Amino acid sequence: MAQNLSALANGALVKDAGTTYNGVPLAFRVIDKNHSGYPANSVTLITDKIISIKGFDGKESGNADSNRASYGNNRYRTSNLRQWLNSGGAASSWWTAQNLTDGTTNTNNKDASPTTANMAGYNGYNTEKGFLAYFSAELLAQLMTTSLTVAKNTITDGGSSETVSDKIFLASNTEVGLANENSIAEGSAFAMFNSNAARKATPTAEAVSNSNYTNTSLNTGAAWYWWLRTPYASISYSARSVGASGALSDSNACNGHRGVRPLCNLPSGILVSDSPDSDGAYQIIWNQPPTDPSSITVPGTILAGQSFAVLWGASSDPESALSGYKLERQLNGSGTWTQIYSGSSLTFTTSVASGNTSVAYRVKAFDTAELESGYRTSETRTVTENNPPTISGSDSNLGTKTGAFNQTYTVTDSDVGATITVTEKIDGVQKRSYTATSGASQTFSVTADDFVKLANGSHTLTITAADQYGASATRTYTFSRNESQILVELATPLAADAMPERIILAIGRVIPAGATLTVEVCNNGNDASPAWENCTNNVQAGLLYNFTNSAKTAANWGVNIWVSVDRNGASGDCYISSIGGNFD
Repeated sequence: MAQNLSALANGALVKDAGTTYNGVPLAFRVIDKNHSGYPANSVTLITDKIISIKGFDGKESGNADSNRASYGNNRYRTSNLRQWLNSGGAASSWWTAQNLTDGTTNTNNKDASPTTANMAGYNGYNTEKGFLAYFSAELLAQLMTTSLTVAKNTITDGGSSETVSDKIFLASNTEVGLANENSIAEGSAFAMFNSNAARKATPTAEAVSNSNYTNTSLNTGAAWYWWLRTPYASISYSARSVGASGALSDSNACNGHRGVRPLCNLPSGILVSDSPDSDGAYQIIWNQPPTDPSSITVPGTILAGQSFAVLWGASSDPESALSGYKLERQLNGSGTWTQIYSGSSLTFTTSVASGNTSVAYRVKAFDTAELESGYRTSETRTVTENNPPTISGSDSNLGTKTGAFNQTYTVTDSDVGATITVTEKIDGVQKRSYTATSGASQTFSVTADDFVKLANGSHTLTITAADQYGASATRTYTFSRNESQILVELATPLAADAMPERIILAIGRVIPAGATLTVEVCNNGNDASPAWENCTNNVQAGLLYNFTNSAKTAANWGVNIWVSVDRNGASGDCYISSIGGNFD
């Protein structure tokens, strides 16, 4: 998880893993938030320890002021240290002369490079990279420019104060809780510097080991001097510092044995880890959160107790570290959102219990660092109380059927005004669909034509009743058909005015291989014992058949037809669908 930098308490330790100095990450302390006079929505940091031993400004041999020529320049605006702190230049190339002609006695300011010689023999830094070159690109981009009030000495620089604007800077007398120089308030005090003890700072091991100034008191276990930006107002060459005791001190600007403890301002919304690392520092997280989900879709009609799907559009993550989505629900406009899903899917099936009147959903994305996008929120939907239709009876087996049959049932819907659509199917094939009246008796008719087309074996009748919202009920009946023979005979012979002499028949049929078809006809069908004649071959060949019988006992001639199919154990569909023909 992550939190905003502004959530950390004053005194919290902060690191950026990519920003290192002397080979180790720079560690900063939070010393204030939205400090008076500093950028809005900023958090002020100061290095936890003295990070380097350096001079404030080198000797300026060409300066008309002999003290500055011998001891350096205490004007922060042109100081070597300020330029180094705010430069990202390469070694031996970041420094340029900061000469000023400002109408004061400082008209011959001959700025000089911070060589070891110009720093009284200690810790020259002209060959070092500019301080900003040690910053990660991410942290460098977030440094806020800060306007700073700086007192000027009364000897060469005219007294009063001036303003500089920097990304990295030194604290002032005022800001560390010491006396205002020349009665000039250089900003406002940081609350944490409220005593000498609070102002004390020790150097890092790297600051000590890289210094060519050696002193038994310069060690990681003892407080050391650190520069302020404030000049000693009554002289031209000495700058203020915090002493080893935490009290106000000063030193010649060129003295290369004072410590450097820089400050900066960062945006309050920068993210840091939720918990400190093994060094007690909160790590800055440069990971960016995913984009908001592109959409969220909720059905227009929500039925209480009925399942439905909420869908949302995908998010993207700048670091390709998208982990998933969190879906939340709000019931009845309460204002309270409850998480109901967390995962990588773009859809979630849910339902709303009966008794709720409205519902809304919102979704956000999160990445592997638990950074979250903003929400995408749905419209609020009304929850409709709806009961599905019911179908009388229960699913059952109707046993073996030998022919056409009817199955009665009743469909009921308790919701007033419900529109009920009923669908009847035989073996999954729709036979009928109609709008039913709630409570009215209905009949599923399996006609003779339906029945003869069914193969032997098990079959299913399915009745589905659905209302206008899609809520439905289904009733299923099974039955068996086990017919080994089909017999078809005309109920009444076809009347003839004279003796029929020939006939042609067309029989619509589906007969599996192995089954036997037999077709017989007679022209004296009205007799008590008709003379049946086998015409199967003619029917199969599509030929006329000539009657051989020429006698009758009944008053009138009449044609009858008799068709039989013996399955003989053959499998597959077996039925007669039509019988047609002509005779004369």
